[in-house]
Order: sequence, then structure tokens, then C-alpha cells
Amino acid sequence: MSNFTEPFPAGADDARIPDSLRELVDAELNDGETIRWIDQPIPYYFSAGSSIAFGFGIYITIFPIGLLCEAVFDPPSDNILYALIGILMLMGLPFLLVPLWTRQKTKRTVYAVTNYRAIIVQGGFSVFNVTSYYPPDISHLFRKQKANGVGKLCFRETNWGSILLIRQGFFNIRNVQEVERLLQELKGTKER
Repeated sequence: MSNFTEPFPAGADDARIPDSLRELVDAELNDGETIRWIDQPIPYYFSAGSSIAFGFGIYITIFPIGLLCEAVFDPPSDNILYALIGILMLMGLPFLLVPLWTRQKTKRTVYAVTNYRAIIVQGGFSVFNVTSYYPPDISHLFRKQKANGVGKLCFRETNWGSILLIRQGFFNIRNVQEVERLLQELKGTKER
């Protein structure tokens, strides 16, 4: 199955994209602009960043549980330790929820390549962010691919001196090599 529309076989995988997201992308299209590829990232619970946050959340949640066990067997003279334990446990909870938030965010994200630009639509709970990358915005292409064809395709970087701050692009997408070819074609065109 292919996620490509024109000039690739149209179709079947467009059903994977929720109608609300597809309508947002279609509303962004200008006259004469056609979608060449559209897809959503594959939702994972544990990406590199969410795994680190989850591990930190486990640490700052389990540490207070150890303090609580100690306080049960050797009660402190004041209740400030119990308040501290509660605060630490509450601080750990958001970190434990990061994998769920990451998965929900990917379910509300759609990527598209048209004959004019690359589009990223990212949804929040009530607001959607739409970012367009025209040919001059695509500075270079960096592809990282697994054996099954799934990977990431970065096409813009933000650096601070020699330190990489942000990579922008399509993450956890199917057929990443074909999408790279489309972006190379797009990069070779002049801005319209």
C-alpha cells in the first residue's frame, strides 16, 4: 500500500487519516496545489525523549515512596516530611504521563507534501498548528531509516553555533525513502 496520491497510485491509505485532519490539510491548499503524499506518524508510547522523561518520573516517584516507607516505620516528629513526600510524588506524575501525551500528539499530527510545499499539522486539545516549508525553507535532508522502511526525515535544523537545537521534519513515517525523493524534487523547484 502506498501513501502517495498523484503521481503515485492514489489512495487506499488516505482512509487512515481522520476526516478532521484531512479537512484541515485540504483547507490549507491554494489554487492549483495538489497533495502528492499525506500520512500520519506511527504513534509510539516510548520515543527517545519520552523514555527519558518516563525514567526520570519513575525515579522521582519511587524515591518518595522509599521515604514514605521509612517514615511509616520511624515516624517523624513533624508532618513536614509527609508534605515533602506528597509534593515529590506529584512532581513525578507529569513525567510518568509523557508517553501518553506523546502518543496522543502523534494521533493529532499529519504530514503532507504538495507540489508547492511540505506541511505539518499538529493538533492540541483545541488548537491546531499548521507549519509550511517552501523549497527555500528546506535547507538539507537527513534521513534515518529502519529496515522496514519506517524512519524520520529532517529537512531543517536550528543551530546555536555548533550545537544542534532543533530538527524539524517528518518523524516515524512509512516509506521514508520515497518521501525523501519527493522533498528532493520539491527542493529542486523554484518557489511559486
